Amino acid sequence: FTDKEHSSVIIPNNTVYSVHTMQVHYTTYNMKREYDTINPRTHADVMVLSGETNPRHPYWYTCVLSIYHMDTWLEGQTRKQHLEVLYVRWLTLLVPSDYQSGMQHACLPKVAFVEESDHDAFGSLNPGQVI
Repeated sequence: FTDKEHSSVIIPNNTVYSVHTMQVHYTTYNMKREYDTINPRTHADVMVLSGETNPRHPYWYTCVLSIYHMDTWLEGQTRKQHLEVLYVRWLTLLVPSDYQSGMQHACLPKVAFVEESDHDAFGSLNPGQVI
């Protein structure tokens, strides 16, 4: 979410609900509908498309710490809408000189948590961005 989107959200009575799981629906390579369940306790790691213009890697990785939903109004609108938010801790790519990842190497990239002292280590994520 952008800073402008953050500041335009009105949460009636400051009521935010925490839930334990969330399902992400997707279409498989053979056109079947499937879903994965995200659970911060057992299955918390997800990826999103990189937000960079010229990324060195096509994805960003994150660990879901908690899942929230709430009814909201967006500033300037008269209709209430349902909003879901993931609170996440971002992961960064580790790039050891002797390790190669990707489809051509049949290896996943190595990742580690972004340092807690980094301003962008934690954040909110729209669940619609999860791949």
